Amino acid sequence: MNIMKDKNNAFLFDGLKLGLMLQAGGIGPICTLVFTLSLSVPVTEMLIGILGLSIVDLTYVSLAVFSISALVKKIQRYQRVFDIIIGIVLVSFGVFFIVSSILFLKTFLTTGQIVHDFINPGRIKGKALFFGLMGLDMANPITVLFIMGIFSLEVSKRDMKFKETSIFAAGFMLATPVFMSFIILVGHFIGAFLPVWAVKMLNIIVGLVLGYWGVKNIFFKESGSNEKKIKEIEEGGLIELKELFKRNKALLSGHFKLASGLHSDTYFQSALILQNPRETARLAKELANKIKGNNIKVDVIVSPAIGGIIIGYEVGRALDVRSVFTERVDGKVCLRRGFSVDKDEKVLVIEDVITTGLSSTEVINSIKSMGAVVVAVGSLVDRSSGKVEFGVPKFSILTLEVKNYEKYDCPMCKSGSIAIKPGSREQYK
Repeated sequence: MNIMKDKNNAFLFDGLKLGLMLQAGGIGPICTLVFTLSLSVPVTEMLIGILGLSIVDLTYVSLAVFSISALVKKIQRYQRVFDIIIGIVLVSFGVFFIVSSILFLKTFLTTGQIVHDFINPGRIKGKALFFGLMGLDMANPITVLFIMGIFSLEVSKRDMKFKETSIFAAGFMLATPVFMSFIILVGHFIGAFLPVWAVKMLNIIVGLVLGYWGVKNIFFKESGSNEKKIKEIEEGGLIELKELFKRNKALLSGHFKLASGLHSDTYFQSALILQNPRETARLAKELANKIKGNNIKVDVIVSPAIGGIIIGYEVGRALDVRSVFTERVDGKVCLRRGFSVDKDEKVLVIEDVITTGLSSTEVINSIKSMGAVVVAVGSLVDRSSGKVEFGVPKFSILTLEVKNYEKYDCPMCKSGSIAIKPGSREQYK
């Protein structure tokens, strides 16, 4: 019992640590706004506002835990609109701080009296902060990027079960109230010791910074910048996957003859990665999450023998659906051994490696002839650089940009090198 408790505490602490690192590394307009408001607004009112931020982060963490990313992708289509709205709000806050502070300083310098003008930050209430900060955080692309990107990547890297992921997520989510409460306390402490005029001067500086961020969001937001950041995160994951395959000697470099008859300088031997149950389960879970994340309903997995059997079975386990495989009989791909698919059943075709797409296409045609519906194709590796299409959504764990050659046009053959087919008898002749 103590061991399980310690393990759970470790997941909770790891999640909190990751969340705090991202909070500290992602300091931006929202954090700056919270700090500036906390100089004048009572701590109790600020904490109500932080509750709004925490609810948004909890929502995004939950989406990541349950792999419901399709909704976020739909929201991101309108990200430019959100950028403009955020920009307008930031400019408004910037003007708010600047005008409020200038009016105060003008009165203070001319009369020597401390007065509170009608837009003094001290008049801001917790209810307004709750909805204001919630709206800003919900539309903030950094929130989506960190929660849906880095959090999901970390979960995948750690290969955690649902319970472990939930505990890790709880720690990750706690980072928002913990970090922001610290910012509030620092701001309140500084506000209590600084002269009022100094606080107002600081408000003007912050107002200018917020205004700059706002104008940049409205007029100079780089098109596709968020997509580029997300792509960088995904590329980081791809680098890790490549290293995983190389460690298992599943990703080879040399001169190879592929099952399609083409020659290549890169070869992926799926059997060498699929011989490890833990790694196979992790990869299958990641592939299944892509399917679930796009709200694709699946009734049965169909894989071509023999390469797709193991990964197909594990994806079936992750999706909690049955898994069958096709075989080639007299040159024709079909289901044997009593396997069948019913009319209108939703089929997910799972391969180990896609090169030309021929085997998957043969499986698709066979399934369609039985009256079932192919809803998507998935694979461990897509060697076609994403170019092969099947008329349905396609998902891969790793997409490789590999050059394939016809034998007569292979530069390695021309140089005198002999192509081998790893795992086959040809390799040992």
